Amino acid sequence: MSTVIFDLDGTLVDTAKDLMIAGNSTFEELNWKIRLREGVDEGIAIQGGRAMINYGLSSESLSADIEFMASTYQMLLSHYDLTIDANSYVYDGIAQCLNRLELAGWNIGLCTNKPQNQANELLLRMKIRHFFKSFIGADTVGVAKPNPKPLLTSIAEAGGKPDDSVLVGDTKTDRDTALAAGVKSILVRYGHGALIHDLDELQPDCLVSTPDELFDSLERLFFD
Repeated sequence: MSTVIFDLDGTLVDTAKDLMIAGNSTFEELNWKIRLREGVDEGIAIQGGRAMINYGLSSESLSADIEFMASTYQMLLSHYDLTIDANSYVYDGIAQCLNRLELAGWNIGLCTNKPQNQANELLLRMKIRHFFKSFIGADTVGVAKPNPKPLLTSIAEAGGKPDDSVLVGDTKTDRDTALAAGVKSILVRYGHGALIHDLDELQPDCLVSTPDELFDSLERLFFD
């Protein structure tokens, strides 16, 4: 039985706007002037909370120690909790793909750099949490992607083995994680990663343009 592990943000769910809102709320609480602009700064937001904080620090010409970063990250998560599903949505075709994979007997897991609690809550609200046999967040095993440990843990907990598994993601981080773990990779062009990477240059095992292509692409990787 083959195993597919999905990234979350930019692969299953478009979360960019709610991430930007959380980032801007954090900047406002810190009395920083900088704001993330819709239609311009999604490439910053999709890299996560710490990337947004670092962008704010750079824009305000400030530096920060570890304690400030940790406390500000928790502040951002608190703001994100308030807007977590206000504007986010599952990409068209994802639920159907997950259902087809489940019916076809695939092991399905998740490996995300979003904190586990927020990832779990988001997918519960998106009504697709039940598809995942394993669920690994940025803080679940003590390290995050591109370290291979979260991916390998997700594969094992889903009931799979690395040589019969594939990671579906949208960024260089996902491709690098798969390479480090010795796992096949699919990158999606419809997600966030295409805003900041040339996906063709990353040379994953497969590229797909829409969620509707995912199931057949996954089947071809292992069964053609």
